[in-house]
Amino acid sequence: MISNLKEMTSNAMSFTEEVTTRWDDRLTGSKACLACGDYLLECFDKFCDSTRMHDFDVRPGAFLGYLRINIVLYFIALICLWLQLVYVAGLFATMIAIIAVCQFFYYKEFVDFLFPKKKGQNIVGNVEPSGEVTQQVIISAHHDSAHVFNFLVKDSDKFAAKVLLNATGQFGIGISTWFLIIGQLLNFSMTIPTYIVAGIFTLLAYSMGSFWFFYSKNGTPGAGDNMVCTAIAMEVAKYFSTQKRKENGLKHTRVIVASWDAEEAGLRGARAYLKSHGEDFKTIPTYNFNLECMYDHTQLAFLTSNLNSFVPLSSEMVEEGMAIAKQLDYEIHAVPFPFLAGGTDAAEFAKQGIEATTLAAMNWVERGNEPAYHTPRDTIESVDAEAVSRSIHIGIEYVLKKERESI
Repeated sequence: MISNLKEMTSNAMSFTEEVTTRWDDRLTGSKACLACGDYLLECFDKFCDSTRMHDFDVRPGAFLGYLRINIVLYFIALICLWLQLVYVAGLFATMIAIIAVCQFFYYKEFVDFLFPKKKGQNIVGNVEPSGEVTQQVIISAHHDSAHVFNFLVKDSDKFAAKVLLNATGQFGIGISTWFLIIGQLLNFSMTIPTYIVAGIFTLLAYSMGSFWFFYSKNGTPGAGDNMVCTAIAMEVAKYFSTQKRKENGLKHTRVIVASWDAEEAGLRGARAYLKSHGEDFKTIPTYNFNLECMYDHTQLAFLTSNLNSFVPLSSEMVEEGMAIAKQLDYEIHAVPFPFLAGGTDAAEFAKQGIEATTLAAMNWVERGNEPAYHTPRDTIESVDAEAVSRSIHIGIEYVLKKERESI
């Protein structure tokens, strides 16, 4: 049993309140986000054996900016349909689908070159064991905050329907237009008249156009998503650093604490770090214990999949985490990441063949009437201290379990 768990939880909450008050808008590439990264490095220096700041280039505007590109392409395709330019409409409609799949479904950097380049900063620290390093556990989170989602600030109960309607427009116009093209090429007599297809997607034009205002230029305070998770990762690493000073530290397990930048820009920070240092995680067994969205301890769950559920996560880590939580008498779930919900940094590790999962305390489907997630309400008041406490406890016990296995 960890005797000072209450104190660690309080420290994490206080640290989160301090950082989100000092920098209440930490969009990737902003002065606030860079200053926050500098501060995190100073904090890591106090308890880590070694620290490093990893600078990388990123084009954060691309992740959500693709929506506006697709809106323009949608209206061009729609006009072409009304003008009976079916083949031209098909070209633009196909571009919409390709961009949406690449940019959002798989988080590829397909149209990033169209957006301004900015600087990102990942902050990483090591707590070394006393003996030979035979494995390592990465406790990670992200410190950048999200753009405010205007559709979640008000009428959040309609958010899922609006997103689904937008997806229907983006893909439906392409499917319908190609149905027309194939019908013309094969001379089908039952082909739907072009003006009917154009009329249907004209009805969706308002919904599509409204997504121009889907997100704000402003960022959220990002307390629950995700500064408190960086604080949790720090508390886990500090615990093992303290134990090491007491000569009761880990013998074979390196603990790596990482705070990624640009998670809200499409996981670009973790991806950039793996591109530069990914081989460091493949020389010995490595486990990425990622943390996200600490809003409700009753929703605490390990993710079994990620990136719109296209990327499977480590079933072994999920099973181990569930077993630990059961031993601690914590109710916890294992859930797949919902389609159209996005992704977490664990996906980048899983794609590289590194064992990874994410522990989160949020219902990804039912967000409630006034959600904190991606809104100005994401302050320290939105964070569930019990979720923080349990996550710290599970994180420490997970590292200890791996350590016992190494001896």
